[in-house]
Amino acid sequence: MTEKHAMMHTIRPVESPFLTTREAANYLRVSERTLQNWRYANLGPIYRKHVGIVVYHVDDLLRFSEAGHRSGKANYDT
Repeated sequence: MTEKHAMMHTIRPVESPFLTTREAANYLRVSERTLQNWRYANLGPIYRKHVGIVVYHVDDLLRFSEAGHRSGKANYDT
């Protein structure tokens, strides 16, 4: 095995912070169709297109989720 060939086997792929529509929908626990509908209606999280493919950055998904955060008013008195 050459040195170059050995180096190629030790390089690990970088985990991307960009998720596909399917991955983003799974992350938000909604259907792909819901995420697509939000996108078309300009209601959903920020998205980008990489070579024509819609992707969502994890930070944008978190911001979107946090913007929809609601404080629960559970009654714990018994």
